[in-house]
Amino acid sequence: MKGLAEHLTAFTPNTKIADCLNCHSSILQENQVKNEGKYKVYGANGICGYNDSPAILEDAILIVKDGSGVGNVSYASGEYSVIGTSNYLTAKSGYSLKYLYFCLMIFNFVPYRTGMAIPHIYFKDYGKALIPCPSLNRQKQIATLLSKIECKIETEKTITESYLQQKRFLLKSMFI
Repeated sequence: MKGLAEHLTAFTPNTKIADCLNCHSSILQENQVKNEGKYKVYGANGICGYNDSPAILEDAILIVKDGSGVGNVSYASGEYSVIGTSNYLTAKSGYSLKYLYFCLMIFNFVPYRTGMAIPHIYFKDYGKALIPCPSLNRQKQIATLLSKIECKIETEKTITESYLQQKRFLLKSMFI
């Protein structure tokens, strides 16, 4: 997926990340998250729990800003919250959030890491980096294509996992 995203976004970098995305922070801590609830709470490795009320009401790019997963990028939709080790980024007017997600998916955050014991990245630093931003119409075309491929990949992963579960069941049944 990353290779295809690199190919389809291989335009000359011309726009600062901070010019097309707004950065938001959370103060929610992992110990404040519940095991059950109506709304998902995302952490560094995906869903880490639930809450009864969402902090975020729109689609956003989630980026891990602290710890071993620093620079990991994901996309969240709907109503949800994030814990404080992540920032959530929203698109400014004239930019496709999904396109920017694919750009950040392949972005190299390593030069922007600071901290020895606990690595960090700061939006004020990587926000100055240039990324390729064609016209909004072209951004939407690329994002739509990559989203369809990403969805197909997830479907194939689900099918593969189902086959693996069937295999484990059958092998277990054979050797009881």
